[in-house]
Amino acid sequence: MADLKSIDVDDIVACAAAALARASGRTVALSDVQTVSGEERRNFIARARATYDDGDARSVIVKMTRAPSYDAADDKALASSGLVREWTATAYIAAHAPGRGHGAALLAGDVARGLVVFADLGADLRSLDRVLLEGTAAEAEQALARYATALGRLHADTAACADAHHATFEAIFGGGRPRRPPGWRVEEDAAAVVRLIGGAPPASELAFLSSLLADPGAWQCLTHGDPCPDNALLVDDGIRLIDYEFARPAHALLDGIYWRIGFPTCWCAGRVPDEVARRVDAVYRAEIARAIPPARDDDAYRTEIAYVATIWLFTCLSWRLDEALKDDTHWGIWSVRGRLLWYLDFVIAMTAAANVLPGIDACAQGWLAQLRRRWPDATPLGRYPAFAWNGG
Repeated sequence: MADLKSIDVDDIVACAAAALARASGRTVALSDVQTVSGEERRNFIARARATYDDGDARSVIVKMTRAPSYDAADDKALASSGLVREWTATAYIAAHAPGRGHGAALLAGDVARGLVVFADLGADLRSLDRVLLEGTAAEAEQALARYATALGRLHADTAACADAHHATFEAIFGGGRPRRPPGWRVEEDAAAVVRLIGGAPPASELAFLSSLLADPGAWQCLTHGDPCPDNALLVDDGIRLIDYEFARPAHALLDGIYWRIGFPTCWCAGRVPDEVARRVDAVYRAEIARAIPPARDDDAYRTEIAYVATIWLFTCLSWRLDEALKDDTHWGIWSVRGRLLWYLDFVIAMTAAANVLPGIDACAQGWLAQLRRRWPDATPLGRYPAFAWNGG
């Protein structure tokens, strides 16, 4: 693609070998290089065999950004570069939660070139999306429980990580970087929606949600940011999360709501039956409660889930409503219109159950009624095939 850097595989391999040599203090040769990324991908990704001068060998994953704008010295590098976020997150995890099975081990990197090398978890691993799309209900629930365990362990192991995370970033990419406020302005997402379909929510409720993003309090941890089923690999008896390009210190439930809300950033979106979701919630809460005590309280958890669901609603509407009003396009395995109808339904149910955000709830009900009239043939997001035996 014209907006991506061209690929010179030999040069990338040489750069990766040099990075591994610097990190290990040994001479390293890479062989059996297999490119696993497509031409359109924003990162070059390859699998290779790394052989050290003492005879040790291992399979590795080489990843290099193709973004022309990549600049490690830019004050906005952490905000603008997925590779910078992934390197920072995985380095933080290696230092603060070693041996806990959080993703693939970071082996080496080259700051100037925007390249990282990870240990290879394996070429033939099954991912969560395959289980949800092709497995049985029992297999899917078991895999979701392992996924919830992995997310909960990540969140508990990295609770209150903001300062250490920024220190890790500066240690790798250079000091003196300004600390940028976390989160984003929900008001901006809401304004984009109101311009399209009207019905302005109360400013006070929007401001409250923005304040929750800026200061999650006890819920603050390192979030994965894109914990999609295809970023969750089944390894031994657990799940390893990969691709930390959106990882950042944030509210834990921005990740922890994924199976409830239908995996909103994923091509393989789908719903999980309520009874299964409750059991998966219990697994997740047991993990995060080790470091985030409010997760033990049913009322506190219900309320926090409602707030985060509402944040996701505005995010998804601001991303997709404009195109959905023009045409019912498909994104992955479901239509965009169907996704948006489900998010509205879900948030209305969550805010009602928690008895919070009445103004936003009223707006959401109005938006849902309006969109149902406009889109009479749209089918709200349905269950994953693994759970289709039970209807829905």
